[in-house]
Amino acid sequence: MGRRETALQAAHSRLRELIGSEFRVGDKLPNERDLADRLEVSRATVREVLGQLAGEGVVTRTWGIGTFVHDGVERVPVSIGDVTALRDRITASGHRPTLQDAAVSRAKCPPGCAEVLGVEPDSPVWRVDRLFAVDGVPAAWIRDHLPLRFDGRDLDPSGLLSIDLDMFEFLASATGMPVRRAEIELVAVLADEEATARLDVPLGHPLVTATQIGYGAGDVALFHGHFTVRTDVLTLRISRGGQPEPAR
Repeated sequence: MGRRETALQAAHSRLRELIGSEFRVGDKLPNERDLADRLEVSRATVREVLGQLAGEGVVTRTWGIGTFVHDGVERVPVSIGDVTALRDRITASGHRPTLQDAAVSRAKCPPGCAEVLGVEPDSPVWRVDRLFAVDGVPAAWIRDHLPLRFDGRDLDPSGLLSIDLDMFEFLASATGMPVRRAEIELVAVLADEEATARLDVPLGHPLVTATQIGYGAGDVALFHGHFTVRTDVLTLRISRGGQPEPAR
């Protein structure tokens, strides 16, 4: 065994011991320079060891955010390449989805949402808030805005208070127009106070948020949504080849 391999093994063992003795699940580790100083090794060695620990599931690394102690919970893969209910995606992965909290209310339409839905800013729309859990762990908080009426039909989204009805099923039934295409924009963020309360994570916990717009035939916008995902519970997978559409 060469000296380099021996040094890497030693650094690997020392860093695992450090994590186990001084940090808890969800804690952010010091940066590579500080770890290198503490372990008395080079930053390149620290970087390589962190990569090994990430592969072992000891830590999770998010580019531009940092390295965090992993809880060992299995992540549930969720594809956002198909228009399929989030409920069904979780079930297909062998896990149990639940709706921990849900609310439907009338609210003022935010400006960006109003432009998409073709209504005046601050005009009344439906707001649907849902908190999905995987095996009892909060995983995804979704807030959707829908018009009160569509093509002369009054919309009643109260059925979305149950996990038995998903957004795509509701829209297809209520509007007579299924969601055919969706646009989604993903952003990596750190948990703020509202996300902390909703998803039961500490302030600064790495999350992924997304803005999503669902379109029916003729590119008519049916809903404007925003969801926030715990990537330590759900793994988002994007499939290329067709027009990307999100899981809900």
